[in-house]
Amino acid sequence: MGNLSFTQEYYLCAVNSKGNSPIDGGEFTACLVIGDTMELLSRGLIAKDEKDRFSVAKPWDGSLPYAKPMYDLIASAKKPRKAPDLFFGLKLKEAGRLSSSIGASLAESGDAHEVGGKGLFKDKTKYAPEPEAVSRVIEKIRAEFLEDGPMTDETVCLTALLDAGGLIRHYFSKVESQTVKSRLKEIRTSETYSAVKEVLETIAALIVIIAVH
Repeated sequence: MGNLSFTQEYYLCAVNSKGNSPIDGGEFTACLVIGDTMELLSRGLIAKDEKDRFSVAKPWDGSLPYAKPMYDLIASAKKPRKAPDLFFGLKLKEAGRLSSSIGASLAESGDAHEVGGKGLFKDKTKYAPEPEAVSRVIEKIRAEFLEDGPMTDETVCLTALLDAGGLIRHYFSKVESQTVKSRLKEIRTSETYSAVKEVLETIAALIVIIAVH
């Protein structure tokens, strides 16, 4: 357990005990797309051009196993594509593969476990977070956002993803949620966190696009 990426931590907080996300499926998938894409970018596996379009930068090296479906999607594109285009170009099966890959990685680390589907999806393996793993993530956010602990770029990205899907209120009181949102707003205009501004802007832009479709 531990040493998880912000995308894996987002999954832990965005999926319930049945292996489903309680938020809108589009927003959930969008956050996975953004998280995987930004992590692939940080590893140099993909690159972004001056028009904010993504393309493969080097052959797959296995360093980010759960993001392989996202890497394959970008690699299969005939030309560089922006994050919204990647999201809207996803087929249902591909979206499921993104989620399952992250869930499987968490099961392997002991932070989630397999749960069987029912009905039409009884053959589909789902992954439910371990409660203690979720608590660990939430306490980290609390320490950094509400208790003046050192704030990392990864936790900022994670919290922004949770905020985008309206999940902050699931884990914090009304007053605490307002404080978290206020701090995220400050970060968006702070030069101190310039490294994560791109992630925050991408999240905000994509969620707006989804909302009007």
